[in-house]
Amino acid sequence: MHDEEIERYLAKFKPRPVRALGVPPRGEQVWSLRLVAAVVFLVGGVSLWHLWRETKSVKDALSKRHDLPTTAVRASNLNTIALTRLALEDNEDFEALLADRSRAALPSFQGENSTLRVLARE
Repeated sequence: MHDEEIERYLAKFKPRPVRALGVPPRGEQVWSLRLVAAVVFLVGGVSLWHLWRETKSVKDALSKRHDLPTTAVRASNLNTIALTRLALEDNEDFEALLADRSRAALPSFQGENSTLRVLARE
């Protein structure tokens, strides 16, 4: 019973001819893919080289930290990856660097007009 209904339903549909699939010429596609791959590798290589150079200069500055004043360590440009690597490899230097940075960025609490004294007066 259900088979006859399905047959009637399917008889309503008429097959259409399949159109030809357009394929682009092989030469143009290969050169565009090679160009895209070359650009991706070039950008990736340059960014890795820049990151390696920046991390190396940070390591050099931190290894000479005891010889240099703290302003030299503060002046070095540290990125997130260099700070993460420093925190994982040498926690003491990382804490010292954070302490130096906080002294430079945050207001002093020990001065005559420090924030803590002003709040204590009120």
